[in-house]
Order: sequence, then C-alpha cells, then structure tokens
Amino acid sequence: MRGALVSFEEKLTRDEFRFGLTVGPVVGGKATYQIDRSLDVFYPAKQAAESIRATASVTVSSRNSIVRALQSALEKSYEHAVMKLDIEAFFESIPHSALLERLSRFSNLDSVSMGLTRQLLVEFEAVTGVKSGLPRGVGMSSHLAELYMTDFDSILKTHPGVLFYARYVDDVVIVTDSAQALSQVKDSVLRTLTGLQLKPNTTKTYNVVADGKGDYPTGTVVEYLGYTFARIDGKLRTGLTDRRKARRVRRLELALEAWLASAPNAVWPNHGHNGMLLDRIRYLAGNTRLLNSKSNVAIGLYFSNSALDDGGAELVELDQFLEAFMVQHASKMPARMRERMGEISFVNMFTSRPFLRFSQKRVEQIVSVWDGVS
Repeated sequence: MRGALVSFEEKLTRDEFRFGLTVGPVVGGKATYQIDRSLDVFYPAKQAAESIRATASVTVSSRNSIVRALQSALEKSYEHAVMKLDIEAFFESIPHSALLERLSRFSNLDSVSMGLTRQLLVEFEAVTGVKSGLPRGVGMSSHLAELYMTDFDSILKTHPGVLFYARYVDDVVIVTDSAQALSQVKDSVLRTLTGLQLKPNTTKTYNVVADGKGDYPTGTVVEYLGYTFARIDGKLRTGLTDRRKARRVRRLELALEAWLASAPNAVWPNHGHNGMLLDRIRYLAGNTRLLNSKSNVAIGLYFSNSALDDGGAELVELDQFLEAFMVQHASKMPARMRERMGEISFVNMFTSRPFLRFSQKRVEQIVSVWDGVS
C-alpha cells in the first residue's frame, strides 16, 4: 500500500496521474465506465470519494429506510398530495463547469480531491466528447452527484407544505399537505432543476391527490423504489411493482424448469436434482446472510421486500403458482418430496422470516440457474 501511495504522489507531482478511464459494460441500458484497478489509482480514487462525501456531509439513506419512512408518511388518513419525479439522464446531464463551481464553494475540500475530480472529468470528456456527465460505475461519481444535488434537497425538504421528501439518486418523491401546496412545490422543482441544468423525465413524473380521508382515486398507485402504494378505504396497501414481481416469478420458473430438464421420475433416483429444487425454492422463500460480509447483510424474501404487506397478493400468487406446478407434476415426485414441497409457503415464510443455512458452494449452485436475471 505504501508503495502505491508513493507512486501516486510521484505521478501527481509530475502531473502524470491518470485514472485510465475506459468504457465498461452496458447495465440496465446505461453505459458504465471503469478506472485502472491498480492500487496507485484505485486507492486515491476511493480516498477522494470519501473526502467529497465528508466535505458535503452527504448521507445516503438505504432504500429500505426511505420506503419505511414513506410508508409512515402515507399511513395517516389525511388530505395530502404526492409528486413522483424522475430526473432525466441524471448522471449524463450534470454539467462539468457547474459541478466544479459548486465544489469550489467547499473551502474544506482538500486540493488533491479537487484535482482528482478535475482529472476524472477531463478523462470522461475525452472518452465521450461532451463536457457534461459523470461516469457511472466509478465510485467518485456517486458522491459528486450527491454533492451536486445538496441545494435541491435542502430547498425541497424545507419548502412550505412539504410533509415528506426523499431522493434516491434520480428518483424523487414528495408528499405535500394539499393539492395547492403541490402546485407550488412543482413550480419550485422545475425552477431549481432548470438552475442545475437538469430536467424531469416527463414519462416517469406524475402527481396523485388524495381526498379528505387520504384515499387515492380508484386504481391509482404511487410507485417508488420497486414498491406500489395505494390508499383504499382509509388503509395503506403496499405491494410490489410489476417489474419486481416478474423478477421473482421468473426465478421460480427457472428453478422449476431446471428440475424438469433433469427428467425427474418418482421411482428412479434423480441424482440430487430433487434436493436442489427444494433448496432453490427455500432460498427464494426464506432468508440467508451473506458470508464474509462485514455488515452481516441479510438477503431473501423478507429482507429484500420488508415493506411489503404481510399476506400480500404477490406472495399468495407465488404460493398458487407453486401449488399448481406440484399438482401438474406430482407423478414425477417421490412422496417425501411432495410432502417437503408442500411445507414451503411464500406467505408463511415472509411472516416468520426464517434464516436458512447454506454453504457458500451450495449458494453458488442454487443461484447459478438465475444468471442474467437481476
């Protein structure tokens, strides 16, 4: 590590430091970028990212904490209005000159981090040919984007009539105390975005106005961070977006298809495929902890969808899907397997939140069938 830092300092002194920025894979339809992974590049970039985060006092809330807070804001039966806003081409639109000007306002930002930011923007311009945008996939970019939006966040959080405000990267949700307040907030949003040389994605931006009891018009939902929120008969209903539901159903389908491809038979041995199917379904319906994770991160049905209502329609549908499959292919399953399959319930396991124990090798085998399904 010390050798890497010495190398970095020497390159910096001679004005020879380069990130080695190159184009990476396309992820979710967006171009990503990569920097040289050598320690004398990667470590200074990481330190600069942390310095930028600390300088602007940027704290990014987790998706789960934001959704939970939004649920709390929507649970009460009162008149309110909701604005869902998506910022168009967020990372690609941030102008370099405006970003650097904003950075210069922070007198406590060290000169090395400022210089590294300038170098990153120079290399990005050389790769793309434009003087705007931040390279997705590079750690510094996320912190620079958050710093750029600090004034926007501050203005909206403290705007008169705003009951709740959250932004997760380019995805914004605002709850106001009335439709009138919402109209004023919309004007402020557009004005502030224009000042930042950004604009809303009109196809993903919409408003919902609740009645005096807090209910939304029939069939109206607010979508945010993979969840849907609807208020009916004075009660908040939280579900999953179609896209999020489809991913989970597709994983179940792939697990079942892999088992069918093994030519299962209720009489003859299936060389471990029966056990693998059971483990895959348990993995989908239960929870596990990531091994070698410093923060002891938990993943699984509940921990990936913790804001979902208990007994939600999405869980019922998964149980029905699994039950229909068992009925259709019961003749291919030994009696003990049918019994064990029947004990698995997405509804019940979401509520009871069981933790399953799998070796790292077993987890790799389980998830291998879902390659390419995010």
